[in-house]
Amino acid sequence: MYIRSVFSPFLGSALAGLAGRWLGARGSGFVTVFGLFRSFIRSIFLWYEVCIQGCSVWVPLGSWFSVSTLSVNWGFYFDPLAVCMMITVTFVSSCVHLYSLGYMQADPHLPRFMSYLSLFTGFMRILVTAPNAISLLVGWEGIGVCSYLLIGFWYHRLSATKSAQKAMLVNRVSDTALLIGVVLMWWYAGSVDFAILLSTTSEAYYVDWICICLLLGAMGKSAQIGLHLWLADAMEGPTPVSALIHAATLVTAGIYLIARTSLVWEWSEMSRQLVLIIGCLTSFMAATCGFFQNDRKRVIAYSTCSQLGYMMVSLGASQYGLAIYHRMTHACFKALLFRSAGAVIHAVSDVQDIRRHGGFQSIMPLTYTAMTIGSLSLTGWPFLSGFYSKDAILEAAWSHGNAFGTFAYITLIVVAAFTSYYTFRLLWCSFVSSNSSRQMELPHTGLPLTISLPLILLSLASLVVGYGLSDALIGVGTTFWNGAIQNSLGTTERFAEHMMPTTVLFVPLLATVTGAILTAGWSWPMPWVTSTFTKYIYLFFLTRWQFDFVANQQVAKRVLDLGAHTWAFLDKGVFEILGPRGLTVYVTRLAVPTVRQWQTGIVHDYALILKIAIRVGLSICLLPGGISPNILNFYDSRTLVAGVFWLRSLPGVL
Repeated sequence: MYIRSVFSPFLGSALAGLAGRWLGARGSGFVTVFGLFRSFIRSIFLWYEVCIQGCSVWVPLGSWFSVSTLSVNWGFYFDPLAVCMMITVTFVSSCVHLYSLGYMQADPHLPRFMSYLSLFTGFMRILVTAPNAISLLVGWEGIGVCSYLLIGFWYHRLSATKSAQKAMLVNRVSDTALLIGVVLMWWYAGSVDFAILLSTTSEAYYVDWICICLLLGAMGKSAQIGLHLWLADAMEGPTPVSALIHAATLVTAGIYLIARTSLVWEWSEMSRQLVLIIGCLTSFMAATCGFFQNDRKRVIAYSTCSQLGYMMVSLGASQYGLAIYHRMTHACFKALLFRSAGAVIHAVSDVQDIRRHGGFQSIMPLTYTAMTIGSLSLTGWPFLSGFYSKDAILEAAWSHGNAFGTFAYITLIVVAAFTSYYTFRLLWCSFVSSNSSRQMELPHTGLPLTISLPLILLSLASLVVGYGLSDALIGVGTTFWNGAIQNSLGTTERFAEHMMPTTVLFVPLLATVTGAILTAGWSWPMPWVTSTFTKYIYLFFLTRWQFDFVANQQVAKRVLDLGAHTWAFLDKGVFEILGPRGLTVYVTRLAVPTVRQWQTGIVHDYALILKIAIRVGLSICLLPGGISPNILNFYDSRTLVAGVFWLRSLPGVL
């Protein structure tokens, strides 16, 4: 059951990809959806056995390779952390697969698309069940390659291919840092196995370096500030891809990486503070970018980036279980938002600009209901899934006990107000405001079952998952994690006391209500951007803090210029001189003419050279101690004659 739960997506991917021509669109869709739902059912059984019964399972598959002191075994490790990730990934991915059958039904390459989706899910399961860092890198790089294939699925669109390349190149930077961190693990801990690493780590100088490398690796996949450039552009892919990447899989890989190595982070206070600050800045930056976006999918993408900042703050506050809890609730309501947005886009001829929507409330009641539930859960409305996890992170920041925690709390409260504004603005412009669509863009009524069923399932999950899992995952004194993650004892005690003023507890709700009120009067158009100063502010946030401009002009351009100089100096200079081309020039232009001059055709020249060779040979034999047979074999007459010819060719020697 354990092995099949991991390899079921790979089997569906292989059948859809290799036999899709014979299976057709329906056959490929059936095998991939069936494989994912089977994997989800098995994940439920794993949840009962591993999480409820407290039985972590290690499934060895044999030795992979052994080099010097590095020995890597291939296998799978199922503990509560891995199973929590698995059940979320398989549930959301199953809904995405089913949703894709309706959303992509007109695409002629549906079998290839379904194959990519299943392959993506399979590599994500490899990542979360990896027992060591090398196996984790297999899944890590696998989801990176699959994201490139999925974002650039519509390869005939230049914007899609450019976005796929951008995602790949930005993640190359963070993946390099992660690889360096893995090397440091092996160098200092003597192993890349997580169990050995966590059991042998102590307070040492190298722990900070390992944590910083892991943080840089997590920043790329989880789209933290500075390495988030690829996230919004990934919306060029099909909407099911956006739902899968931004809800439950790729963007949460960095969160999982830090939670998996939680004990290492507990020995590095500096690294945890850095994580907390980066999470705050990322959340604020993404919220301000989503504040002014008009592309429906980009607004939701920036809300994902903002919520990932919340998770980073929770990790920086040593509340690793809370970060995974918010990750699970976020997967439900964010997947619901993306699918609702996709249903609207699919119904209005693929128009994503919210300024050309409106009045869909009566035409698409199911989509409106689903998007309302997802929006309320995202903003942290009381008693929905997002409320329990989001408010708990704010409480953890308040209870952190230092200036960093206070800074995080204030920042996240502002972000909560911004999130409420752009979320309800998206809902208002799409469904409540007057219709702005062209006649040909008016939505048709009704949704196919393959689209409506995932909306219903995810709506139910967004309503009940937060309440149903709160006590188990973040309850005081819970033994759910069974040692899978490590919380700092001091922060756990402070967080458990909940020593917070009553007024502070209602501040997040006040921020949510404030954002909702602002939406009613300031959704569209925006009259306050007419002045020069506010217009510059509007354009600054609309262009996403000019991060793309800085990355292109100050980073990419300088790297390309440096590459041009090194190409001219090394590739076309030093390497060619010392390489085959330089050797060819030397032989044809210098060595050959020189050797040709030796052949004079005069007898007394050859006699003179022979005389000199004999004298040199005798002189070597008369050296003190004699000469060994090996040297005699080496310095034979032909070698000496050749040396004399060479000496003769030099001017002034003979």
